[in-house]
Amino acid sequence: MFNRKFKFKYNIFFSLNNYMVIRMQDEGPPVITICPGLQPKVYPKDNVSKAVQVMVETGIGAVAVTDEQGKIIGIFTERDLLNKVLVKDKKTDEIIIGDVMTRNPIVGNPSWSVLKAIKTMAYYGFRHLPIVDDTGNYLCMVSIRELEKFITQIDIGVEPSEIIGGD
Repeated sequence: MFNRKFKFKYNIFFSLNNYMVIRMQDEGPPVITICPGLQPKVYPKDNVSKAVQVMVETGIGAVAVTDEQGKIIGIFTERDLLNKVLVKDKKTDEIIIGDVMTRNPIVGNPSWSVLKAIKTMAYYGFRHLPIVDDTGNYLCMVSIRELEKFITQIDIGVEPSEIIGGD
């Protein structure tokens, strides 16, 4: 397995299989600081077409499903679309999100460090992690893409294409 190792404040190991392991000398900033500020969300009575529209508009491959008060009750991801809707030849405008969402998702707290968010996502195999406050109100969706941007924006003297592309 080919790995590149970069030393600086963060020791980052990248491999060709697109997994990354990060050992930070500190935990990194709070995860809320790297949220894109977008709050892609839908309601359980919305149809799948609405969720797909929100995902396309925000460029994020997941939407939070919230109740009327903004509390998260589920998540709908690209994987849900593929595995629960498209593979079964269901029409997206006829399927209700509440029927195909993942209920009671694992969520992050805005005070979590970037490292804790990365570890949680890696452990569960997620590409998206909803961030909620202590009362369960949905704040934003952090994705592996934001984490990659955060890491590559750190001045390590290497072009992002060298890190992401590998060879």
